[in-house]
Amino acid sequence: MSCLVKVIEDVIIEIPESSIQKRLRILQEGISGKIKINPCLEIREVSIPRPSLGDENSYVDLIKNELKKSNLSIDYPALKDISNKVMDKSKHKFIIFKNEVIGLSNLEENVYGIAIDIGTTTVVTYLFNIETGKLIDIESILNPQIKYGEDLISRITYSINNGVNSVQNSIIEGINLMIDALCLRNNISYNSIYEMTAVGNTAMHHIFLNINPKSLSLSPFTPVVSSSVDIKSRELGIKINQSGNVHVLPIISGFVGADTIGVLLATELYKNDEISLAIDIGTNGELVLGNNKQMVSCSCAAGPALEGGHLKFGMRASTGAIESVFIEDGSFKAFYKTISNGKPKGICGSGIIDVVSEMLKVGLLDPSGRIINKDCERVRKNPSNGQNEYVIEWKHNTEISKDIVITASDIREIQLAKGAIATGINILLEKLKITANDIDNLYLAGAFGNYIDIKSAIRIGLIPNIPLDRIKSIGNAAGEGAKISLLSKEKRIEENEINKKIDYIELAAEENFNDEFVKSLRFPVYGI
Repeated sequence: MSCLVKVIEDVIIEIPESSIQKRLRILQEGISGKIKINPCLEIREVSIPRPSLGDENSYVDLIKNELKKSNLSIDYPALKDISNKVMDKSKHKFIIFKNEVIGLSNLEENVYGIAIDIGTTTVVTYLFNIETGKLIDIESILNPQIKYGEDLISRITYSINNGVNSVQNSIIEGINLMIDALCLRNNISYNSIYEMTAVGNTAMHHIFLNINPKSLSLSPFTPVVSSSVDIKSRELGIKINQSGNVHVLPIISGFVGADTIGVLLATELYKNDEISLAIDIGTNGELVLGNNKQMVSCSCAAGPALEGGHLKFGMRASTGAIESVFIEDGSFKAFYKTISNGKPKGICGSGIIDVVSEMLKVGLLDPSGRIINKDCERVRKNPSNGQNEYVIEWKHNTEISKDIVITASDIREIQLAKGAIATGINILLEKLKITANDIDNLYLAGAFGNYIDIKSAIRIGLIPNIPLDRIKSIGNAAGEGAKISLLSKEKRIEENEINKKIDYIELAAEENFNDEFVKSLRFPVYGI
């Protein structure tokens, strides 16, 4: 509780090596399908007509006639640019969005767009050539809003108490730094970027738009806006062409956001006859179940345990994090792999799932989550609380010079997290009057879904026990959805249609929620 320490004189604070994040692993790619390139930006190559003496038409009138768009408007910065080019006889590219000229450039200049996934923990930005649909480059960072809290509730609370401006400014500054890096690396001007599409959970969505998310903190948790939003980049302070459009995808509910719409665009779950379940697991798990006839969704308060939070040696997926584990039956020795093959200093989400799964497999855990006493030095009692714990690695082999263990409290945190996800799945299945066996496709989205061992996730009961060939890790599908929205006019129309077809289920309001949750806390008995 160092935040409660009162500083009364000069102090020196040392940050231990174990607390410094190194080479954080950020998932950038996701499921990729063929996209018909038909962006919302219309690019027309025309020459600015020459007026004749006695002609009463202005240059704008002449341009409208040339473009055959009498009701065309021209944004103010583009209007000034026309003035600079009226004597140029060569052709120009006129960039048009929704019947408004938002820019013009020389023929040899490319027109670019950006898709961005604003996650609670990480932010990923994709640079595209709008005309060809070619991905040019990718940039990613830790979400700079982390200084206002690692979780959504902390950031919402800060915004309520202090206003949303500073929290919004931090994400805008972070995005602009990524745009600077992309432009510098690829030798392009930010003025040649004319559109951005963005996804994020509902809280990230509101804060990005400088909308105070206080309505998300109070029942019935109603978002301020749910349909897609188009706004000038200059209104947000985004460093692309100041007339450029920023398109933010629609959201489903107060806790199921635009990132889930992105997942649906990437998987096309809403178009298929097959029953599919899409799961994006993070601090807040978001689930959609259904097909082209009916879709239901919910959010699950999984908490940070599955990302390493609230665990004694939990950490994010960076250098030195244990990411996969195998426990030898009989000796109970742990064999593991760390990110970047460094000395272990903690354990990240995928490793945590493996440890719990392996402990179940070799009999170190019972279905209630109790660590079982064994005649083995790796299972011991913690002297401070008397609870059992399991030693993954001894201190002389770690970077932090401490034994890395998983405790009874850690197990409880994992049970609460996986119980929340499993409860959500079971209630959605009940709503559609189907069983897990009826699921044709199970899509695991996000970094957690990409790196976990599927068998381990099934063994602990995090996901249903269905044939492995039905389960697909689809990477950063939210980011893929943002790309699709950038490059396809048809998909941009569909995204608002999807939004209206999904029934949101408030889990806590369901009569059987408590019973389902208590049942889901237990670990299943599978021979996997």
